[in-house]
Amino acid sequence: MSTGHVEYASLNGTHIFKLFGEVRAQSCISLDKLLSKIEQQSNVVGAIVDLTQTTFIDSTVLGVLAKLGLKLKQIHHIQAVMLSTNPDITTLANSMGLGQVFVILNYCGEPTLCTRELVEEHVTHSNMLTTVLDAHKTLMKLNENNQNMFEPLVKQLQKEQDNLDQCADQNQQNA
Repeated sequence: MSTGHVEYASLNGTHIFKLFGEVRAQSCISLDKLLSKIEQQSNVVGAIVDLTQTTFIDSTVLGVLAKLGLKLKQIHHIQAVMLSTNPDITTLANSMGLGQVFVILNYCGEPTLCTRELVEEHVTHSNMLTTVLDAHKTLMKLNENNQNMFEPLVKQLQKEQDNLDQCADQNQQNA
């Protein structure tokens, strides 16, 4: 299980996401659902992703954050801001291409924002698979290195997703 978590706050159309500790794929289900809701809102004026207290971040989390940055750019014409003080996290984010969709700042300001922890969704194999697959597809869109790095994983995850979909279809037909 993840030893980190994600907190969230919103004020007057600005959305703040703060990641604490070791943030892994398990923490992404709630975040991914929240992003879908934000995508539908018309009053979005900004977004800040605060990684100043993040000690580890996996590729699924990076993919979900990339999705946030891309959607804000495409739908709301906003460049989101990412705050990071950990050189390893900053380097990882830049190497995955997040610098293309975020302004990444080295920030050492006030660590206590008025955020609330996102409640972790009940994680099923199916929704975890969907989140991981979508996150890595998003990373692949950012640059050729990501495309080459994650293509085998995405192909394998897509096969698993297709198999699950076929089983679900067969179960509905038999019901």
